[in-house]
Amino acid sequence: MTGSRTTAPRSKRRLQNDGGGQRAAAPTLYGREDDIGLIDGLIDRVRGSGAALVISGEPGIGKSTLLEAAQDHAQACGMHVLRLCGVSSEAHLPFGALHQAVGPMLKHARSLPARQRSALHAAFGLSDGTAAPDIFLIGLATLNLLTASAARKPILLLADDVQWLDQPSHDVLTFISRRLSSDPIVLLMAIREGSDRSFPYSGVLWHRMSRLSAAAAERLLDAEAPDLPLDLRRRFLDEAAGNPLALVELPRGERSTNVGETAWLPLTDRLERAFLSRVSGFPTTSRTLLLVIAENDSRLLREVFDAGEVLLGESVGLDVLAPAVSAMLIEINGAEVRFRHPLVRSAVHQSASPMMRHDVHAALARVIRDQSDRAIWHRMASTVGPDHALAQELDEAATRSQHRGALAMAVLALENAARLSSTRVARSERLLRAAGFATDLGQPETVERLIREADLDQTQPRLRAQFAWIREVGQPLLVNDPGRMFALVRCADDARASGDNDLALNLLWRAIQRCWWRNANDTVRTNILVAASELGFPPTDPRMIAIAGYAEPLKFGHDIYHRLAAHGPAGVADPVAAWTLGLAANTIGAFDFGVGLLAEASTALREQGRLGGLARVLFARSFAETETGDWTGATKSAAESIRLGEETGQTAWVAAATIVQARLAAMRGNLDAAEALAVEAERLVRLPGASFWLAMLQNVRGIAALGAGRPAEAFEYLQRVHMPADPAFNTSMQFYWLVDYVEAAVSCGQEAAATAVIDQVERRAAPVAVPWVRMMLSHGKALLASPARAEAFFQNGLGTSAQNWPFLRGRLLLAYGEWLRRQRRAMDARAPLRTARDILDALGALPWSDRARRELRAAGESSRPQAGHVLDALTPQELQIAELAAGGLSNKEIGARLYLSHRTVGSHLYRIFPKLGITTRSGLQAALNRFSQSAT
Repeated sequence: MTGSRTTAPRSKRRLQNDGGGQRAAAPTLYGREDDIGLIDGLIDRVRGSGAALVISGEPGIGKSTLLEAAQDHAQACGMHVLRLCGVSSEAHLPFGALHQAVGPMLKHARSLPARQRSALHAAFGLSDGTAAPDIFLIGLATLNLLTASAARKPILLLADDVQWLDQPSHDVLTFISRRLSSDPIVLLMAIREGSDRSFPYSGVLWHRMSRLSAAAAERLLDAEAPDLPLDLRRRFLDEAAGNPLALVELPRGERSTNVGETAWLPLTDRLERAFLSRVSGFPTTSRTLLLVIAENDSRLLREVFDAGEVLLGESVGLDVLAPAVSAMLIEINGAEVRFRHPLVRSAVHQSASPMMRHDVHAALARVIRDQSDRAIWHRMASTVGPDHALAQELDEAATRSQHRGALAMAVLALENAARLSSTRVARSERLLRAAGFATDLGQPETVERLIREADLDQTQPRLRAQFAWIREVGQPLLVNDPGRMFALVRCADDARASGDNDLALNLLWRAIQRCWWRNANDTVRTNILVAASELGFPPTDPRMIAIAGYAEPLKFGHDIYHRLAAHGPAGVADPVAAWTLGLAANTIGAFDFGVGLLAEASTALREQGRLGGLARVLFARSFAETETGDWTGATKSAAESIRLGEETGQTAWVAAATIVQARLAAMRGNLDAAEALAVEAERLVRLPGASFWLAMLQNVRGIAALGAGRPAEAFEYLQRVHMPADPAFNTSMQFYWLVDYVEAAVSCGQEAAATAVIDQVERRAAPVAVPWVRMMLSHGKALLASPARAEAFFQNGLGTSAQNWPFLRGRLLLAYGEWLRRQRRAMDARAPLRTARDILDALGALPWSDRARRELRAAGESSRPQAGHVLDALTPQELQIAELAAGGLSNKEIGARLYLSHRTVGSHLYRIFPKLGITTRSGLQAALNRFSQSAT
């Protein structure tokens, strides 16, 4: 980037007096044409599409200046500009940065749905609710508040120094950044290069600011310091190395040509020294007030003067800050003061002694008058050693943060409360609570650190059990630790010994899930089942039902099936209970119950904003929808599970839902897509012990090979699930793909292997298996039976319950028709083949429907070609939106359900209409019905 540009505003701003304090004058920018062009382009296109852009760079590279240039251009274009800025001293104030931008808009919050309005008010401490809102619900409320305002006037939202935002504000900003493509909003985020804070999500643009070219650097230096001697000019150009702030500030420091002391210093340190060289000559009173400004978590001048009076013992006013204003270190705007650059704050902070900083915080704690927790934090910063009363206040502040949905702040408050605790027990319990919140935030490293610091008394069973639970739920599911199952059972005994049977049952529920995912042996499963039965819970408790299902899905399947049936008509009020029962239903093969239960759970979790749990539930729902023949629903659920799993950092469910997508593609005959998705899922779960995911992957590849007419290859894939030495070996899921395994085995001469698996399933199953398993057993036996017995097995499998499993039913009818034709009963074969063709056509299972057509032709009946699925032209999210809109929901209601802005929903509908051949919303239902009927 060479050349210069002098259009205002460009460069660090000079101060002018406008009568009400100090304000920034229009500067000049040099060598930033490309950077400015990128941002101007986003702003100029805002009415057609919004965008989010992260601007990164080293300190002083011009990130803030670029935001100021963007602000001026946006205002010239008639946009509304909102700003927020991270400050290191304010990072402990939950939603403090977000309030800078959104606070003035809260008067419009009454237009938000009740749950969103309540969540936003709770975040800003405007309600007394005790139920903690989820951060995603707060994010959705903020997004809708912004989009409602942007509908009247496009918005430029500027976020500076993102690396210092409080965690809740950062989380909301991250949520918003992914959802602006259809709204007239441009979000620009400036972040210091190399900071821990980042925006890792796909879809967010990233731009790194480079240093100025030599020519631009020379022009800037000549403009800022035109009378420099040649040797100093050369020195500053060399030291600045194209950093604009250095070119401006270094000449304002000590102009010595002796560079012996500074040549080795990093640029940031040289800049801090340049700022300090100007501070060192200030009067003591001025330096004291600068330190107050640096340590304060507010910009209020009144607090600066009040704290200064406490420290200095005399009244102080604006005149004391005049030297800092003249030295261009601070800016005063009305009743507020701020440093011109974060490095000035850092320099002032570093130059003060620990005792002086201690005194400043003590003074601020005395003078703060608002109702926030700020005074508590300043008292904490000025306290050394245990302080029981202050620790209790921080504990209470953590509870308030929890109620606001600011769990990161609760963790920080509890850590400091633990540090100030006067007893070991209080310290340990506070760190344990902090670890619990870190678990909810999905921060396993923080959980482990807090637990280590807790120094728990291992002689207390209750603490051991709580410790185990927090550690367990804080670990990602893909962490392979074979000893965890045994440890969880032991800790469940501890919880029971201390009288906490509910915690004991939770630990056993988690242990049996690990058995399922990690393929534990029968002895471990039986021990968990026995331990659960001894806790005294009723057999109707969802966890008891689920533990039985996970321990012995075949043995207890029939009993569990009837317990689930009892929940059917009345439903389940608790979403976690519905979720647990839905998982149990899937485990035993009662997918017809699982769909309804998981739909209930997903609806409730969506309303509550619990997107982390929703990602897992949607995967399980997509699995059940696949088996019950709702492949369109499965496609939607899997796609949303992936999106939410990525957003909440849950790789396990991203991988699992990707496998569902791969399986759907394989069953539809899209072999290249199926393999690409399988490879992606395999990459995500490439860890030892991930047998649950690997077993599903073998089925994907096996079903793809079967559909492609390669049974020997299919058998090799499917056989891996039955081989103890194979990483994909999983006894829990072997019966899931019984039909696939038997069909592949029979087709490649492996009848003995198929017979052995059927015998094993029958031995493990209850006297009466669940309908799904009974149907698969009948199908498998029919393929293996002699001609005299086969028809009876076909007929048994095609009973009334077969209607619940369209893909299995279609394949069984196809196999029956093929068998009849081989028995020279061509006329009898036509009816089952015709029905099979229609069922498989409706599903889009092309490999099998094509087989049915070929068999029909061989039986003497022509068959119409399959009609294309027009709905396939819609993406999963478009289909989801189309169905919700057809059901009568408004764009706002759809957006609330899918965590999108209503304008994004409208943009999707704009693309959907031509794909369906309609022009208005009123035609959606008829179009969806028409295309669904044409597919059947």
